[in-house]
Amino acid sequence: MTIDEKALTDHEDDYVIVVSDADYTAAAQRALDELGVTYAELREQASRGDFTSSKAHALWVSIGGTVDL
Repeated sequence: MTIDEKALTDHEDDYVIVVSDADYTAAAQRALDELGVTYAELREQASRGDFTSSKAHALWVSIGGTVDL
């Protein structure tokens, strides 16, 4: 992963790391692969409000609507 930018927040111990779109998309795809679902399947689970696992739900909260995979 290439870190494009690292910035301090209002709190001295917190950092915001900004990654490229390509790196973000690749990370999202790896997470989907680890769960064994496609983005379309995860989106369908979200539309029903019925996720196959807490990890699937957490992934949707993290990436839902932010990628086109």
